[in-house]
Amino acid sequence: MKRKSKKISISRLLSNDEKITEKDVLTLLVLMEKGRIPNPKLLKELNLGGTDLNAPESAGHYRRRLERGGVIKGYPTKVNWKKIGYPTEFVVIMTSDNNELLLEFEKAHLGGLEEYRQQTGAGIFVIPLSEKGDKIILKDVVRGGEKPTAIIFGVATGDWAATMFAEFYLPKRYPGADITLLIIQRASIRNFNFQDELIESLIHVLFDEGEIKKYEAIFEKEFRFDLL
Repeated sequence: MKRKSKKISISRLLSNDEKITEKDVLTLLVLMEKGRIPNPKLLKELNLGGTDLNAPESAGHYRRRLERGGVIKGYPTKVNWKKIGYPTEFVVIMTSDNNELLLEFEKAHLGGLEEYRQQTGAGIFVIPLSEKGDKIILKDVVRGGEKPTAIIFGVATGDWAATMFAEFYLPKRYPGADITLLIIQRASIRNFNFQDELIESLIHVLFDEGEIKKYEAIFEKEFRFDLL
């Protein structure tokens, strides 16, 4: 029999910026899950039933606050995690020659998801790491490869939080696994899209004048444009 969830406020746990209120975070979670939800339905999700849609405490107010603050953008909602206190993006790669170890990781991970959902009622996994407010949020957790490999993508309240997760949290739970941490500094392609501003800025920094033409010519020679 499943236990009833405790009164744990996932919006309070998630928030890491004093300017972002719990209701702001709750709005963010609803928009992440529901996408283009109309304001009347958003009111209901936020437990603001009966509030005037044009009032300062309305659902539209919280949606606009997030948009003006740069926290969310477009449809479906794209979240700027830096704006709510999670500036560090990271990847953790766990490998082992022992398939049973990675199988145990997967079992523990799935069991943890179920218990977390029961305790919090949330669909986003926030892991607190210290009483000082160090936290991470899991974005993607995948497993595969000829050599058993688990790859964890996430955001963190800082580089130290990501380091704590990779060097203390995971090894304590899965001793014997080989764990590598990559703190992401930049991405030239994200969600299938070229990041034009970043690409242009890097070109000016990395290449001498005209040097990029050499690399363009090499690519043109080797790439099968005829198959496109």
